[in-house]
Amino acid sequence: MVFPLPTILLQTFFLTISVAIESSVFYARCQVSRKTSVEYALAINLISVCVGWIFFFYIEPFLSPRLRIQVISYVFLNQLGEGGLSVIFIIGFFVFWADFSIKLISLNLFNRVVDSAYPLRAEVDLQDDYMYSSRKVKKAPERRQSMAVLWGHSYSHSVILLVLWLKNIENMGL
Repeated sequence: MVFPLPTILLQTFFLTISVAIESSVFYARCQVSRKTSVEYALAINLISVCVGWIFFFYIEPFLSPRLRIQVISYVFLNQLGEGGLSVIFIIGFFVFWADFSIKLISLNLFNRVVDSAYPLRAEVDLQDDYMYSSRKVKKAPERRQSMAVLWGHSYSHSVILLVLWLKNIENMGL
């Protein structure tokens, strides 16, 4: 049995980056305390990582042998085969949106389960503003929350992509 310690350490590093970036976006966009924003970012990222790895190990046996070798060699050994870069970009695109969906679903579930203890909604006082109908006032916090997840997710994945690119440059010896 091979124990993929470098992959585990890299995943932990990426999780730390994601939590730091996304919690700062939650703090800025949703106007909640720093503690609450870190708790939410940590929870949705842990759920997302767990679901992602479960999906990876579930789908991996069904891949074609060529694609299976390329994905496993990249994930566990950081080696790209022939044509591997295009495969990684395609997979990365789908992983980005699937990961975002998982984070959004888990955040909505968290709001329903522990909303009274940790409200991630800022108090919106738009009753005096005649431009907002009651329907828009009710949807504004959820939209702000969704946009915070999208922006935080985009920022964290951009930084992770930069780290992977720098890591690849270092491995190539440039």
